[in-house]
Amino acid sequence: MQLSSLEMADLCKKLVDEKYKDNHKNRLDHIYGVAEMAEYLGKKFGVDPNICKACAYMHDFCKYDNFDELKYLLSDEDQKECEKYPFLYHAYLSAVFFKKLVCDDINMYNAIRYHVFGRPNMTKLEEIIMIADFTEKNRKYDACIRCRNILLNDESMDKAIYESLLSTINHNIEEGKEAHPVQIEVLKQYEKRINK
Repeated sequence: MQLSSLEMADLCKKLVDEKYKDNHKNRLDHIYGVAEMAEYLGKKFGVDPNICKACAYMHDFCKYDNFDELKYLLSDEDQKECEKYPFLYHAYLSAVFFKKLVCDDINMYNAIRYHVFGRPNMTKLEEIIMIADFTEKNRKYDACIRCRNILLNDESMDKAIYESLLSTINHNIEEGKEAHPVQIEVLKQYEKRINK
């Protein structure tokens, strides 16, 4: 039997609550914040808010899981990518667990998988989960607050996404980390959109 979007959101919340209730309270606060922002953006941009919440609840499901123990669940290509860019593995694995535990909806799977910095030609759902993760109310970094204000003041989501990517890439460079090539590609796409 297929679950309704409300039932999916409830199931995803239950799964993440069970996983993090005894540990990582700050992470749970973050996840709830992402769900709240995703619901708000879903209503604002015409995407089912329960679908948005379901993806938001699951986006960091594997944040603290051991990559070496679970990498067999990923394709060889994904494993190699995650070994080079370790910040991606939790997103890829969280999408896999969403598919195993909730449903196999490809749009929701992709929204979870690509939430770290997006991908070219994102769907509205993918954009919502990516930017909700960056702008939820518990994020106190200047860039996060600036992007949150862009969204809350009815400026474009494209601008918020561009600013979030630019900030993240610059932060990585400052820390001596290499930006992912797709991250640069997404940044260029949104730069073109806001400069039309």
